[in-house]
Amino acid sequence: MKIRKLLYFPLLGLLALTSLFSCGEDRWKEYYPLTGRDLWMDSLMREVYLWYEDIPAANSLNYFQAPDAFLKSILSKNDKGFSTVDSIMDTPLPSYGFDYTLYKVATSDTTYTALVSYVAKNSPAEDAGLERGNWIMLVDGDSITKKTEERLIDGGARTLRIGKYVIVKEENNGGTEGDTENGENEEEDKEVGIIQETGDVALPAVRPVTESAIYDTNFIQLEGTDYKIAYLAYNSFTAGTAEQSEKYNNELRAFSQECKQRGINNLVLDFRYNSGGEMECVQLLADILVPADKLENPFAFLQYNDKQSAQNRDLILDSQLLQGGVNLNLPTVYIITSGTTAGAAEMLINCLKPYMKVVLIGQTTKGEYVATETFINPKYPWAVRPVVCEVFNSNGEADYSAGFKPDIAINETSYLQYYLPLGEPDEILLHTALQVIAGIVELPTPKTGTAIVRSFTTQKNLRKGLIVK
Repeated sequence: MKIRKLLYFPLLGLLALTSLFSCGEDRWKEYYPLTGRDLWMDSLMREVYLWYEDIPAANSLNYFQAPDAFLKSILSKNDKGFSTVDSIMDTPLPSYGFDYTLYKVATSDTTYTALVSYVAKNSPAEDAGLERGNWIMLVDGDSITKKTEERLIDGGARTLRIGKYVIVKEENNGGTEGDTENGENEEEDKEVGIIQETGDVALPAVRPVTESAIYDTNFIQLEGTDYKIAYLAYNSFTAGTAEQSEKYNNELRAFSQECKQRGINNLVLDFRYNSGGEMECVQLLADILVPADKLENPFAFLQYNDKQSAQNRDLILDSQLLQGGVNLNLPTVYIITSGTTAGAAEMLINCLKPYMKVVLIGQTTKGEYVATETFINPKYPWAVRPVVCEVFNSNGEADYSAGFKPDIAINETSYLQYYLPLGEPDEILLHTALQVIAGIVELPTPKTGTAIVRSFTTQKNLRKGLIVK
């Protein structure tokens, strides 16, 4: 990864320090070790930040704050958490590698079940056999409560009692008013969802988990039709690793080759867990998808602040990026979205719209219409990623600050019997996409469960937002 290093802005730093001088006394040596990091961030932001004019005057700022608190104090109201600062980490954090959502047990106010919503590849959770759609009923033989829930994240080896969501018929034992003359009940048995135990799994202790950009693929032939459909769960616009800079891009190219060999004529992109990544990867995926006659056309325009206007530039649908991959010449792409679909994923949606039909299925996206860039000062173990430019499509449009609304809105937690591992044809959002392709959409009756209490998401080592390299 190419990282821009911006070390010092001496003049701006000196101006900011004037607020720290007392009665004309130069106290630089005393204060700089405590304030240098924040002063560097301040100077950087006043040069490259898209909304630098909104930064408060230096004499009103506190340069003794923690990095995240200081950054928050200078951000524009237009910045909805897009700009970030965090410590530089060389290795991923230890993790079990699964996310979950807590649901109340209907018969208790103090116990819960945990729906597994995501399982990382090559993680302790995958080793244990956990799958998306599993329900954790017990931890080490105990019910999940506010006290025992911490065992799901504390890092030790655990035994989990697993269940699955099934629909059963509940016999109607009502009064006689609904009975007919021959004694039969007019009211049919009610269908209800329950969690049925399936057994125990041994969850190993946490360890560092590194995730690939491509989570899963599948190839589906709709019976009785000529529809040959490829499915791609693409979780991060990341080109590769430190050791292999094009590793994930090459996997994407290989996927396009397999699609070509199989005669794929429809493609479903699953972005529900994609929170962004690198702009070059957006271009590559677009090159694979668009109609062939659109290659070499304008794709996007990057517009920086007036101090950095020399960096304003166009991006094109550059066929040279394919480098062993192939263009699939598709007229339509079907994209599964969620509230965490953001940044680079949204850029792809926006920039494809002038050239092909884009059908969105799921929930409204986050609404991250700007790009960030990474800056590191080697003196401090922190990276600052400010918003540096706005990203427009070839029609000059970037009007999705409220996110992209889906063409078919579906809350997958309303269909718990179809809350399945990604890539399974019966999984509710992929199933809906397949129906859209076939021209018939008949959603099953929602079966809502008990109230959601809260969700837990592990910190993933994936590229977020939309990053300029």
